[in-house]
Amino acid sequence: MQTIKLPDQDTPMNFTQARLTAVGKADEILTKPVIVAWKDDRTGTFAPAIPGGTGDRWHDYGESNEGMLELQVADAFHFIFTEAEGFDEPDTNLASLEDNGTQFLCLNNACTEEDRQRVGYFPGGGLGG
Repeated sequence: MQTIKLPDQDTPMNFTQARLTAVGKADEILTKPVIVAWKDDRTGTFAPAIPGGTGDRWHDYGESNEGMLELQVADAFHFIFTEAEGFDEPDTNLASLEDNGTQFLCLNNACTEEDRQRVGYFPGGGLGG
């Protein structure tokens, strides 16, 4: 697996900023990058959370699940990516909607134009991450 260290910025990063930095760099290297595992050294959190897992189990998972690129951001955040080019994308045909704090799903073809205009509208499909 290739490992690249990305330097810290002038201001301390949070997880969201580090993730955006890592995804931006991964987009330069991979055609369709997808995060398969990550760790935040500052909080000690990581994913996937493996029951009974300790130490670097998140890293072992990333390596054993086709992880091909590890980006270390600001010496505190670690992201393992795989290449999703060629993977089949699920066609869920669902949309996620939010109405006054209540979230629900509807079939894409069943959503009205009013539904589509809602702030929380997100069409289904895609790779996420």
